[in-house]
Amino acid sequence: MHLSRLAMSVGQSATLKLNELAGILKAEGKPVVHLGGGEPEEKIPQGAYDASLKKLDTRYIRYTATSGIPELKAEISSYTEKNYGLKPSAKNIVVSGGAKQAIYNFLMAVVDPGSEVVFPAPYWVSYPEMVKMVYGTPVVVRPEPGKLLPDIQEMDRHITSNTRAVMLNSPNNPSGMIYPEEFVRELVEICEYRGVYLMMDDIYNRLVFGGASAPNAFALSKQPLNDSIIVSINGVSKMYSMTGYRIGWSVASEAITQAMVKIQAQITSCPSALSQAAAAGAMAEQGSFVEDLRVQLEKKRDLLISELKKFKKVKIHIPQGTFYSFPDFSAYEPDSEKLSKLLLDKAMVVTVPGKEFGLDGHLRLSYCGSEKDIVEGLSRIRKILDA
Repeated sequence: MHLSRLAMSVGQSATLKLNELAGILKAEGKPVVHLGGGEPEEKIPQGAYDASLKKLDTRYIRYTATSGIPELKAEISSYTEKNYGLKPSAKNIVVSGGAKQAIYNFLMAVVDPGSEVVFPAPYWVSYPEMVKMVYGTPVVVRPEPGKLLPDIQEMDRHITSNTRAVMLNSPNNPSGMIYPEEFVRELVEICEYRGVYLMMDDIYNRLVFGGASAPNAFALSKQPLNDSIIVSINGVSKMYSMTGYRIGWSVASEAITQAMVKIQAQITSCPSALSQAAAAGAMAEQGSFVEDLRVQLEKKRDLLISELKKFKKVKIHIPQGTFYSFPDFSAYEPDSEKLSKLLLDKAMVVTVPGKEFGLDGHLRLSYCGSEKDIVEGLSRIRKILDA
């Protein structure tokens, strides 16, 4: 049986694969500790729960408009105005089946076969594969050894006449780093000057610590939204602990939004009506859910860092946001895949190799699980590595 070259060339998501493995091991009764996950353990907001039940009670779950229901678009517009100082119209918004689909819609809308998409390492594991899936060429810009922030001039040098877009995830998965405002400002200027789209993956932009805030690319531009090269991607998965609902969105100019709507119509028709109702309910709730989650994550971040400091040879990069850390274990083993396998086999701890994010020698350790798992997992790792 024939498989396409694309199907043969695209890799499996390392993080999803490890989630499945952790689930299998737990089902088998193995004492596995999962430090590779990407889901907050908190239950969904009351507003999402109530809206889900209300929608189910109608027993009327049908197709919606391709780009999303008016109620959710109104909440997204209000959210954008509050957090970005910019009020998009419904024609600037596409609601999708998760932020991942929003990114795919964007790439399908702007990338021609063979054209390039530039992004820095460490990057989210799906970026290179998603670019390949639209027959583009991923171009990775790596920082100097020992650093996580690439040089902005190096970013500029990698942008050519064949570049269609730059992608930036801030706060960053896997490192938790917030890209400095000056870096984002210069990147906006470069992209505007070169006529290249800048996709801002803002999925963690409210999960930040120590009074920090993620730079707002729209505020660093002088262009109105409908002339802007900036595309913002967000969703309810992380900040509302609603990963299973699969609702994300994009905010962009009307021109690219229209293109993304056409693409989505041919792929999934529309997002789930039930999930959209729940997302609108979560966003409309006048509560402290996101702030409470942020506070809990900051507490867990501090716990993880205190445990990492007990290691003899780990280089720590303190996360400024998200629920991931990206410590450098290369002094123990420079091959992160080999190290991750060792820790799974010998300590029954699931980690994600840094190689999957474009920087070997690191491991991505998640702290969105229980405090008990953070302490136990790192204690087991330390017993293996510092024995």
